[in-house]
Amino acid sequence: MATQPYVRALDAAEFIMGPPTVKGTPMWRGRGVDAVRLLVDDYLALVRERFPAEVVEHGFLASQADNRRVFGEYGNVYELTDVPGDPDAQFRSDNIVASIARLERDRSAGPLVAIGAIMRHFPGSTPPLFRDRLVWPVVELNQLVEAEQADSVLDFHRSVVERMLWDIGIPSITVCTDELAGYGKVTYLVVTALPNRRPTVLATLYVLADGLRSALGPRREIIDIGFTGKVLATAAMLHMDARGLALPSTIAPVQLGVTAAPQSDPATCERWLTGLRAAGLRCEVRQAGGSSRSRARAEEYWHRTGTPLVIGLDRSPDAVTLCTRFPLHRVPLGELPAPERVRDLLDRHDTTLRSRSRRLLETTVERNGHLRTLCPPCAARPGVAVFGHVVPAKPGDCQECGDEAGQPLFLSEEGRFY
Repeated sequence: MATQPYVRALDAAEFIMGPPTVKGTPMWRGRGVDAVRLLVDDYLALVRERFPAEVVEHGFLASQADNRRVFGEYGNVYELTDVPGDPDAQFRSDNIVASIARLERDRSAGPLVAIGAIMRHFPGSTPPLFRDRLVWPVVELNQLVEAEQADSVLDFHRSVVERMLWDIGIPSITVCTDELAGYGKVTYLVVTALPNRRPTVLATLYVLADGLRSALGPRREIIDIGFTGKVLATAAMLHMDARGLALPSTIAPVQLGVTAAPQSDPATCERWLTGLRAAGLRCEVRQAGGSSRSRARAEEYWHRTGTPLVIGLDRSPDAVTLCTRFPLHRVPLGELPAPERVRDLLDRHDTTLRSRSRRLLETTVERNGHLRTLCPPCAARPGVAVFGHVVPAKPGDCQECGDEAGQPLFLSEEGRFY
């Protein structure tokens, strides 16, 4: 099977070690781990605007008995029979059982954010970072709330996930659906569009179903929020060209790549970079040779590894050349840019990525007829494949009969999608 373009791009960007050599088990590299850390930091900062979230990493093994008590006989788990000293073990397939037990033990409402890996059995196709056996990173937030607060707290977490995705150039729509009623009595799916113009789910948000809540133990409602490395795989699919990734500045391990040549003044360059780094900008330098081909290879490296901005100090002793993406454009600058100028250039880059992705999402839902504003009687007509309603709800006139009681609905002929 041919390697998918996004996998090749992530490999070239030093995020993962190529296509998985073990089915469903992608291996992450340094820059990829850095990008995950930046993504999680952004998510936690947004959550902590309202709640003092604590972070935990559970062990790779979990209790079979505890998981069966909550979930019953799940067919996609790996149960272990020969772990020395632990006859009741399985590879961890979820975080919620351990997280809720910890909240109850600590008499805390949370939120508790578990970050780590889980292992699940997938016998079919396992496109890397979309449907893996070894899933990393898995970010799962759990919080206990009173019943009357559940809807508002869930809506806050919806806004957090949407803002996190927006920060990495992925516009989204949140759909409230009954398709997963066995797990969540309120279920939100955060959806975006892939380049093949199909919708995909990037995050799940639940007020847990009463049966699962009772099995877990708490009397209060349980909020369960989750997303995985699929978020970064989607970012790679959306933000790439023939040169490789063009990462948004929020998760780019290097925001500014500098190409220096033999005639560049090292002391001046170092003073400039020291000022940028002191302002919180992530910068690296590559030394190029005297040839134009050497300079081009350095620029290609920056672009291949997802660096948003490239500045070349390589054509004459005083030359400063800025290279941007989408479109690829080189422009001379009069001087070395100050931190404020670099931040402005990064903001422009991120705005370009968001605009491209937003156009894709809008044309996808329009072309496929996913979004329609319908009143309840028109939505209930045969052949109308309502998957859920868009949140937050924005009432409007029904597109079929003109009734003022319409609301935006998400339609899906295929039913549940992943």
